[in-house]
Amino acid sequence: MTRSFFLLIAMLAVSSSFARADNVPQFGPAHTTAEERACKGDAHRFCKEVLSDEFQVASCLQEHRDKVSHACRAVLEGR
Repeated sequence: MTRSFFLLIAMLAVSSSFARADNVPQFGPAHTTAEERACKGDAHRFCKEVLSDEFQVASCLQEHRDKVSHACRAVLEGR
């Protein structure tokens, strides 16, 4: 599970970099333990059926960003 969550945060960083207007990927720093803690509960709450697939978890959290905790939303918006 921890490995999947690390990959989730990495995926969030990569996916948000592709959303930039110039479409040039920008790879940010690795996620922090605080960022992992911020979204772990929300991933279990909203995305438990896809926890084995970090790409689907990232997508799921983005789909539920209006319902996730403030801390997780800050991670999602910051990436």
